[in-house]
Amino acid sequence: MSSESLKNWKFLLNTALLVLVLVLQLTGLMAGMNSRVDALLPSPNPGLMNVLTAFGSDLFLVPFAIAVIYLDIRNSGRLSRETLVFLVSAFVGLVIVGVLKVAINEPRPRNHGGYSFPSGHTYRGAIIAVYASNRWKRATPLAVIFAVGVAITRLLLHVHWFGDVLFSLLLAPWVYSIVKATQDSWLPLYRRVISRLGLGVLDVE
Repeated sequence: MSSESLKNWKFLLNTALLVLVLVLQLTGLMAGMNSRVDALLPSPNPGLMNVLTAFGSDLFLVPFAIAVIYLDIRNSGRLSRETLVFLVSAFVGLVIVGVLKVAINEPRPRNHGGYSFPSGHTYRGAIIAVYASNRWKRATPLAVIFAVGVAITRLLLHVHWFGDVLFSLLLAPWVYSIVKATQDSWLPLYRRVISRLGLGVLDVE
């Protein structure tokens, strides 16, 4: 994927929607919709929801990352570019999420502690889904269900507003597209670092 891919209509639409949600959030125009969605949603068994929402936590992301790294090394002796893009996108996106949480300082619904916007769990679920749909094309429908499912658990637990999860669902493919399109720019630096650390097994195909 080259930088030209950042000019296609899908990426441009993704960018426009991402910016729109961010602007609505910053101007307070999402508040009414957020409150209505939170009020309308039921409060199912929190035990089950906590189990399901864990698929958007580091408790799932880290083992998943280790598993796909293992698969790459077992199959070809090194990482695939797709897996490296996933790992970089996960890191970059979670940094963005962390910065926005602190900068915007949006309270969670119903007096839950911590910062609300955007949703880190939803981002993790979505970035896994984007990677899975790129690596295993036939898994795309399941990947979409997985990402949306994680987002829904955050809403049903009433720990996030609708705008939080919507932004993260849009952020994941946006970050992934940029990281993938610009890989020829940052890949040489990555390879030099890996070489100096003696971690040739983590080089890419």
